[in-house]
Amino acid sequence: MSGLKELKSRIRTVDSTMKITSAMKMVSVSRLRKTHALLQNAYPYADEINRMFRRLVRHLSSLEKADQKVSLPLLLKGRPDPKVHLLVCVTSDEGLCGQFNETVLKKFEDVLAVLRSENPEQKVNVLCFGYRGGEILKKKHPELSVHILSRTFDKNLSLFQEAQRLSLRLMDLFYAGNFDVCTAIYSAFISAIEQKTKVEQLVPLEMFFHENKWDFLTPDDDPVYVKRDALGQKKIKAPALKVLGALGGGRLHSPLEKMDTDELLKTSTRTADTYDYFPDGLKLLDGILPYYLESYFYKILLETAASENAFRMMSMENASKSASEKRSALAKQYHRKRQELVTKELVEMTAATGV
Repeated sequence: MSGLKELKSRIRTVDSTMKITSAMKMVSVSRLRKTHALLQNAYPYADEINRMFRRLVRHLSSLEKADQKVSLPLLLKGRPDPKVHLLVCVTSDEGLCGQFNETVLKKFEDVLAVLRSENPEQKVNVLCFGYRGGEILKKKHPELSVHILSRTFDKNLSLFQEAQRLSLRLMDLFYAGNFDVCTAIYSAFISAIEQKTKVEQLVPLEMFFHENKWDFLTPDDDPVYVKRDALGQKKIKAPALKVLGALGGGRLHSPLEKMDTDELLKTSTRTADTYDYFPDGLKLLDGILPYYLESYFYKILLETAASENAFRMMSMENASKSASEKRSALAKQYHRKRQELVTKELVEMTAATGV
């Protein structure tokens, strides 16, 4: 009977595990829906500040080419002799999210390998936004200066306030001369079942000059959508599932009708704007730059949060399935063991009575 008691105990343990993983899955689904809604609502502001910023950069760049006394901010043009490269890794503070942190850290290793191959003497510092990834990097790379900025520093802060804190911290470090180039590594949310790890240079802001030297590390595979149609819109290959639609199953679009966010990065063919700005364009650019960085980091944090919840949802679903399979196997083993014991007792009773 000790074998039956042990099997019963294991079955109860598996049942408890299934309850926990199922509950965590439902919590992740709820969080994913909320974060997905926030991410979609953040796009209009991000798109419009992108447009405003691009106009100003185009205008000031044309003045600079015309030999007028215009000097773009350091955050845009960078320092002439960069010596310190800062890598910003956005990971999670909590566990049980599958391979979420591992995918970001794997891309970090790729970026670090490229930097060391280009210049073995270049100094590399790391700012990890998220406790889990920071602890892994400290153990794996003791030679690097790894600073952890935990997202649970103040649980009352919203993600936008966290983005403000991060952008202000980076601007202070840059103008204090603590780094010359900054590159962000984070997980971009595409759908509930598809995420992509991105590498983007933040300082200098190369995206406004239509360049990203890390594109070769993030190939643009598009397995869900076909090419754009005549209207410039994307069509879904596979039929949309209702459950994925509820969880953010469709790829995120910028709410600019026929133009999505990627289109904003394409080189413009029209001439620069000929507006007269008051105050002058350079002062406007300096004033808008902090707001742009805040919105940019806010989008990164929202995409990271959505990706983390999607990873956790799928991880908990897989754990629940494994627990269910384990419980079925234990139940079969329990019933087989019980049947063997009953049969054995019947045989012994029959032999004792001489029937």
